Amino acid sequence: MDIRQSKLWAAYLERLGWESIKLHNNFFAYGRKIPFFGSVIKIPRLPLPIPIKEIDGLAKNKTAFMVKIEPMIEKDDTKACKLQSSLKDAGFLFDRWALNPTATIQIDLTKSEELLLKEMEKDTRYNIRLAERKGVTVKETNNLEQFKQIFYETGKRKGFWIPKKELEVVWSTFSKENSAFILTAFYQNEPIASTILLSSNRVALYYHAASLNIHREVMAPYLLLWESMKFLKNKGVEIFDLEGIKDPRFPDTKKWGGFTLFKKGFGGIEIIYLGSFVKYYKLWAKALFFPTRFF
Repeated sequence: MDIRQSKLWAAYLERLGWESIKLHNNFFAYGRKIPFFGSVIKIPRLPLPIPIKEIDGLAKNKTAFMVKIEPMIEKDDTKACKLQSSLKDAGFLFDRWALNPTATIQIDLTKSEELLLKEMEKDTRYNIRLAERKGVTVKETNNLEQFKQIFYETGKRKGFWIPKKELEVVWSTFSKENSAFILTAFYQNEPIASTILLSSNRVALYYHAASLNIHREVMAPYLLLWESMKFLKNKGVEIFDLEGIKDPRFPDTKKWGGFTLFKKGFGGIEIIYLGSFVKYYKLWAKALFFPTRFF
């Protein structure tokens, strides 16, 4: 089961003002009221079968003007074409602005460390060993403030928005259940790279990662990710999801080329989901949001 369908994720969103709603198949939909307009509903990583009638009923009950579904099925699955046709018949259209990564890499941590290393690209193995030779060390710190400092510097340098409240709430929600961990890479006793890992039901996410723009030559992010793999493996995690790579179908991923190459170097299998689908239940919402499908 995907983490976004876990009880911990539901608790996290509830603390951000979302309502978690159990569907009959025991999976979650998340709704939020928008003053004067009604509500929106999002359903991430929903396994098949998709209960379309129940979702329509939920939308009516919650006076939703929009519902977005992201099915838990790969694009090349034999059932994908039929599902997409069924969604279209029900009024759910493919949407180019996804809620969650539509393409990712998943690594099987049940394999031995030797095999995991062997399945990496040669340059990735070299950079891991280089970081070790240069004296980079990785420790479990669980220090959110230290992570935030590195993350904010990364966001400023690369020009992306840092969701401060969401970061603090997801950390407090998952860490209380021993399901969130912060690992940090140090060089000459300075923290220079860090990551937040989330786990649930033997699946873990490489949720956020950041690094400073100093000592790039010591390749700390490579050792950090490798040590994260070993750390999670020792925790009993079986699948490590690297949480997003570039997907040409979605314009907001067009700048993801750099870390996509970085992640691909660690092996694993590439997962490309069918995508994101939206249905507008009010004519004004369709008129307002429909044109964004073409940008």
